[in-house]
Amino acid sequence: MSFSIGTSEIEVLTKLDGASLCSLKKDGVEYLWQGDEEHWAGQAPVCFPIVGVLPDGEAYAFGKKCTMKRHGIARISPFEVIEKSGERVAFCQRSSEETRKAFPFDYELVISYSVEGSTVICEYTVLNTGKEKLPFVIGGHPAFNCPLSEGESFENYKVVFDKKMTKAVLRPDHITGLVDPKKRYPALDNSDTIELVHELFEENDAMVFDGVESKSATLIGPSGKGVKLEYGDFDNLLIWSACNSADFVALEPWCGISHCLDEDKTFENKRGMTILKPGESKTFKYMITLI
Repeated sequence: MSFSIGTSEIEVLTKLDGASLCSLKKDGVEYLWQGDEEHWAGQAPVCFPIVGVLPDGEAYAFGKKCTMKRHGIARISPFEVIEKSGERVAFCQRSSEETRKAFPFDYELVISYSVEGSTVICEYTVLNTGKEKLPFVIGGHPAFNCPLSEGESFENYKVVFDKKMTKAVLRPDHITGLVDPKKRYPALDNSDTIELVHELFEENDAMVFDGVESKSATLIGPSGKGVKLEYGDFDNLLIWSACNSADFVALEPWCGISHCLDEDKTFENKRGMTILKPGESKTFKYMITLI
């Protein structure tokens, strides 16, 4: 089931399955990756209560075993619609017997999308509905078509940050998804621009800008079409594309990162963890502007 919202400038389609975006259009152009089996069947999943992977798919949160596949349980568990208008839609997922088998905590996750002009506001609110502390990380995973216009290629595009940076990036292992924090890879040398080439993602996985100083990144092509991502509530940004020359780029704002090799299986001690007391909530927001 899908739900449409929009303005005079953009058309946005969301789906109940995963409470995720499934179409972003401006002037008849589809900006959101539509998924394929050859490269990546996803589009824009919401990652919760983990981003990336756990070692061997498991960890222990305050002594309780958690067993989850890549990117957690929210994207594969049911949501319901709690609000719908012409410019806003909101979905809610509440912990259940099934979610507690993988992640033994009580929570309420509200995911909302609203539109203003050419901008989509993506908002995630997590509420601890249990009687004990709730540990989690959360992140977005939107992928965008690249190229966007006929006659262009992937290599015509670049990602431009809002400030120059020099810090080398982390990169997860292609197979395991685990991160070795002792290995960093050059990305920006006092520059704000990454020129895209498929080779960036063939030998290594996503570029992980951890503790990123920039708070906006723009994917832009020669025609001037692109997307601007603003992610002030998130400490990390990932840039990713699939192997074998996939025609998309994902810009992923995450609070944490995938499991690092210097971490043990204690869930609450992982990088970027948020811990809510009973009754507490926290909201994370990022924005996508279609250019």
